[in-house]
Amino acid sequence: MFKRMLIVLLLFALLVPLILYWISPVEPVSWKPDPISRLIGIFEKNNALDDVSIIAAGKLPEAEDIVFDANGWLYTGLNDGRIVKFDPNKPDEIIQVANTGGRPLGLRFDASNNLIVADAQLGLISVSPKTGDIKVLVDSFEGRKLLLVDHVDIAANGDIYFSDASGKFGLSTYLLDFIEASSTGAVYKYSPNTQTTTLLMEGLFFSNGVALGPNDAYLLVAETGRARILKHNLSAPAKGQTEVFIDSLPAMPDNIFFDEQGTFWVGLVAMRDWRIEKLSSAPTIRKIIGGIPAELLKPKESYGFVVGIDLEGDITHNLQTEFAYTRITAAIPHNNKLFLGSLESDSVAIYSFPEN
Repeated sequence: MFKRMLIVLLLFALLVPLILYWISPVEPVSWKPDPISRLIGIFEKNNALDDVSIIAAGKLPEAEDIVFDANGWLYTGLNDGRIVKFDPNKPDEIIQVANTGGRPLGLRFDASNNLIVADAQLGLISVSPKTGDIKVLVDSFEGRKLLLVDHVDIAANGDIYFSDASGKFGLSTYLLDFIEASSTGAVYKYSPNTQTTTLLMEGLFFSNGVALGPNDAYLLVAETGRARILKHNLSAPAKGQTEVFIDSLPAMPDNIFFDEQGTFWVGLVAMRDWRIEKLSSAPTIRKIIGGIPAELLKPKESYGFVVGIDLEGDITHNLQTEFAYTRITAAIPHNNKLFLGSLESDSVAIYSFPEN
């Protein structure tokens, strides 16, 4: 009896990996992660965000990005497709602007006060804050459907820069992109005047937040899978060239916001997963892992982390918390406060800068 059970267990132990390998939708490639910066020095562990104020609790499921209009109203997109707005001083009075039926992520206002939205499922869209009307600007490129449009920024001349995080996996399976590591992310420019879309960058490991620098001279792009931020030059003499702005971050960068005062604010959505990075040169094992239901692959650990980075790529602000507000995706300064969005929370958090 015991011998039979042992044989059954051995067969089970052999069959499960084979089945997972067979059904796995990923085709992992080997890659080499940058070293992980520890929480010391410029990234020293702290509790600066422990005392954030939480507003609209229970009413804002996964408020991933934030933008303010000229009147100080806060706009955000939620995981049920809604785009909402409210006065931060009256967070219980939330007004629905539109429902895209998709997943609105990055948001910015254009010069005509239209809300330009990176919707993971619809593509790059324009939303009228007054009527809620939705217009799709870009949902494909050269015949290929854009699967995970993620973030957006707008230049002074009206050109819209946006990221497509993965060329293979969509919103419901995006975690598989980190297992496969095939770097299919891209960044595009959409010109409203000519209604044309141009490919700027490709081969990115989950291209995420984007932010234009001073005078729109360059574009910063969060390459989340490699825990680094790239700088793509938009003007001479290095026009078209891409360089590393900052790398070896201790956590994975999400949205980026430039405050026009010389600081790029970055939400670090998750600490780097050593389990995945240790397996970076073991594609067969990652192939087996890819057969596990995506829901079971979500990171269990949560941490709150925001950094401010100056024009030279040096860390100027290091804000952390273990519990108060975690999985931070956006950090937007407004009226001497820092408004935070999260992929884990159902609220917005507010950090008050210390008085000088």
